Amino acid sequence: MPLLSSPIDGAPMRQIHRYGIEFDVCPSTGGVWLDKGELEKLIALVKEETLNERGAERGRGRYDDDDDDDHDRRQRHGGGRRSRLADLFDF
Repeated sequence: MPLLSSPIDGAPMRQIHRYGIEFDVCPSTGGVWLDKGELEKLIALVKEETLNERGAERGRGRYDDDDDDDHDRRQRHGGGRRSRLADLFDF
């Protein structure tokens, strides 16, 4: 039996553990709650991921600022690696 009930609709919450962060998720509404200190862990993960992506861009070369389809090129040719941030909230 779950320890927490959703404050939105009272449904039993699920606990999800990803990258050292514990999320309490309401399965019916999709609401997400973090315990004390978890937001700081999430912020640190975002910072680390951003720094890693910037370092990888420097290694590959930069895209032109005026080229509108840069985003599309990155999506098609970005490789098979999925970002931890994309995986983080994929419940």
